[in-house]
Amino acid sequence: MFNISKKAPTDKNKSHLKNLMSIAMADGHLAKEERHILFSVAHRLGMSDEDIIAVRDNPESIQFTPPESYDEKIEQIYDFISLMSVDSDIDPNEIELCKKLALHLQLTPRIIDDLLAKLFKTQ
Repeated sequence: MFNISKKAPTDKNKSHLKNLMSIAMADGHLAKEERHILFSVAHRLGMSDEDIIAVRDNPESIQFTPPESYDEKIEQIYDFISLMSVDSDIDPNEIELCKKLALHLQLTPRIIDDLLAKLFKTQ
């Protein structure tokens, strides 16, 4: 028999998922499209449905853990923007939270405004 051991999600990945969940709930409800993005990102990060539930049920146990590389920081910002805009109803609380998270990632909050402007200019 094969012994396939599941790899535990990294602190960075759990932190990212927690941040995404916070953005999704910033407007007071979780849209079906937002839920889909949450699961897609979590699965892309190698997280199982059980890992997602654990993050959802125990967010206070997860400390903010930023990625080290600039590319990973930009990838997280892209995930934030994708999640925030997926339901076509961008709440000011979502924007404000994304800007705070950008600061925690050591990026200027203006990146959120710039990306949203580009996104909606092309649509």
